[in-house]
Amino acid sequence: MSYVFRGRLCGYLCEECDEPLSDVVVRLYKNRKGQNVTALAVADPGQTLNLISDDESKAKSSSLIAETRTDANGNFTFELGSKQGYAGEAFEIDVYCGTVPRRKPGRKQVQARQFSVTTVQPAWKQINDGEFLAAWEYCLPWRFWCYLRGLFDAWVICGRLTTCDGGTPIPGAVVSAFDVDWIQDDPLGSATTDLNGHFRIDYNSADFELTPFSPFLDFEWVGGPDVYFTAKLGSNFILQEDRSKGRTTGRQNIGPCFCVNLCSPTVVGTPETQPHWNKVWEFSIYPDAGQPGSSFSAEGYAGGPNSSFVFGDANYRGGVLLRGNCPLTNAADPSKALQYRFMIGEYTWSPPGDDPTSFPSVAPTVFNPVTQIRSTTVGYVYYTDAHGVYGPGDVVITSADLDPNGWITLLGHNVTVDMHDGTTSSVAISESNFLRTDELMVMASAVITSAHAPKLPGGLPKSDAGRALTNAEKEPIRRYRLRFEVQDTTPTPVFSDTLSSIILDNSPVIFALDLEELRTNACNPLGGAPTVHILYTVDHPHLNNFSMAISNNSGTVHGAPPMPRGSFLPGPNFFFRGGNSGPHNGSNTGGFAQDISMDPPCAYSVSLAWSTRQYLTSGTSTQILYCK
Repeated sequence: MSYVFRGRLCGYLCEECDEPLSDVVVRLYKNRKGQNVTALAVADPGQTLNLISDDESKAKSSSLIAETRTDANGNFTFELGSKQGYAGEAFEIDVYCGTVPRRKPGRKQVQARQFSVTTVQPAWKQINDGEFLAAWEYCLPWRFWCYLRGLFDAWVICGRLTTCDGGTPIPGAVVSAFDVDWIQDDPLGSATTDLNGHFRIDYNSADFELTPFSPFLDFEWVGGPDVYFTAKLGSNFILQEDRSKGRTTGRQNIGPCFCVNLCSPTVVGTPETQPHWNKVWEFSIYPDAGQPGSSFSAEGYAGGPNSSFVFGDANYRGGVLLRGNCPLTNAADPSKALQYRFMIGEYTWSPPGDDPTSFPSVAPTVFNPVTQIRSTTVGYVYYTDAHGVYGPGDVVITSADLDPNGWITLLGHNVTVDMHDGTTSSVAISESNFLRTDELMVMASAVITSAHAPKLPGGLPKSDAGRALTNAEKEPIRRYRLRFEVQDTTPTPVFSDTLSSIILDNSPVIFALDLEELRTNACNPLGGAPTVHILYTVDHPHLNNFSMAISNNSGTVHGAPPMPRGSFLPGPNFFFRGGNSGPHNGSNTGGFAQDISMDPPCAYSVSLAWSTRQYLTSGTSTQILYCK
C-alpha cells in the first residue's frame, strides 16, 4: 500500500495576518504506549499544541516514521508505506524549527525548537489500486506562534495603509516604524505597501534595546517597543504620526507580533495616479543621500556605515533593481500615456583623471539615459486563455522595449501570452487589465561602468604575487547621480526625482598567491623547512575583508591572526583595499613568513579568502598546495 499525505502549515501573526511556515521540518511519529489515540485524534489542535524539550524529542525518536521540509508556501508531502512501516494508522505531527520565517539576524543566540501539533487520523481516499491520498492543513494560533517567534527574537509588524476617506488601499507607499525612547527614537524598519495596502516590517530586539551608551547600557526599561509610524509616497509624507502616539494604549510595549491599520488623511483618490521612485533594491532613496535618516551616505554608500554597500551586476538579477511606480496615464489628462526613464551622470575628480586615493567630488553636468536593462517584471496582464480560464501573464520588459532615449511606455504595450493550447496571443496593456509590481527596471550597471577600460585587464600575474599595485593599476571609486523622469507623450514633464549619490562597482578583485619555496619547482616538497614564505596580493576599491589560513585534512592549522587578514571595519575605512605581503626577493625569503616547524608531515593548503561590499554577493577564495 502507498499513502501520500499532503499538508500545509501556517501561523497567525494576529487575527488578520498569517504567514506560511516555510523551511521548517515536519516530523511524523507513531503513537506510543499509554496514549489515548482516539482522544488525541479528535482533540482540537489548539489544546494539544506544546513545546517539547530536547530530552522529550530524543525519547520519541525511535517512533519517527518520516520527516520532510516545507516549501516557501508551507506545503509538504509525505510518501509512506511498508518502507516506513506505515499502514494507514493515526500519527502524531511535530514541527522542528531551526529558525522562523523572515527572521532578521541579530546579536542574540537562539536555539532550535520542536513542538507537537496534534494527532491525526488521515481520511484516506483511494485514488488508484493500492494508492491512497489524504490532505491536512493547519494554521497555528497567534498566541502560540508569536510566543515561539519571540523565542527566536523575531519581531514583526503587520499592517495595512489606506486613505482615511473611504479606506482605499494605498500601494507603493513606504511605511516606517519607530520606537519612542527617552534619549532618541529607534527606527525599527521600513516596508513598501502592496496593491492592497498591506506591509510587513521584520526586526529584532537590538533595533529597540540598544542605546547611544551601548555597550555600557544596552537595554531599555520596558519589554517591547512603543511604536509610531510615518508613510511616504514618492518624496512626500502622506502620514506623520506624532511620537506621542507611541505612548498611547495599544501602541506601548508591544509584543513580538503587532498588527495595525493606518490611514492617510492627505491622499485622496487612487494612489496609482502618482508616479514615484522609492528604492534601490531594499534601500529607500528618501531622504536623499547624506541627509539625516537616509539609507545612503553623502558619498553614495548604502545600508549604514558598517555595511556601506555598493551596487553591481554580480547578483541573481544580473543588475541593479530600481523600484517604484509609474501609472499608465497622466492623472491630469488620462487620454495621454505616461512614460518613464532613468538618467545617469558620473562624478569626476579635480583635476581631471582617475584617483584611487580619493572620492570623485565634481558633480556631473552631463546625464545620459539608461538604455540597457535586464529582464524586469513590471507587472501582470490579465486575459482569458483558449480554455476560458482568466488569469495573469507576466509583463517583462527588456532593453528592446526602451526607445533610443531610454523611455518606457507601458500603456498599449503588446504582451505575448500563453493560450495553453500550444499557441500564443498578443494582449495590449490597458488600465482595465494591468496589475503592476514595484519594479521599474533592473539597470545593467556593467554597461555603465564599462565606459572605463579595466586598469589590469588580465589580472595580476602569479609571478607578481606579493607586490603592491601602483595607483595607475588600482580601480578608483566610481560615483554616480541617478535621476528618475516621468513625462506624458505630449511630451509634458510630470515628475522627477534624484538620488544625488550612488556607487556602482563591477570591477574584479585583483589577487595573486604564491609561495617562495615553490617558485622554482611547484612540485617541490617543503620537507623539513621550518618556515614557509607566502606571497600574496589582494586589491579592490570596495573590499570588505580578506584573511589567510593554512589547513590540512584535520582543519585549520594556522589561522588569522597570526596569518594576515584585513577588514573594512572598524572605521569604516572607505579606502581599505586589501593588502600584500611584499614581493619575492633574490634569497627566496620574501613575503609573509609563517613558522611551520611543528607541523607534521602532510599535505597543506594555503588559502586566501575575501569578500567585497557589493550588495547581494558572497565571498570567494583561492588556494595553493604544498607538502611537508
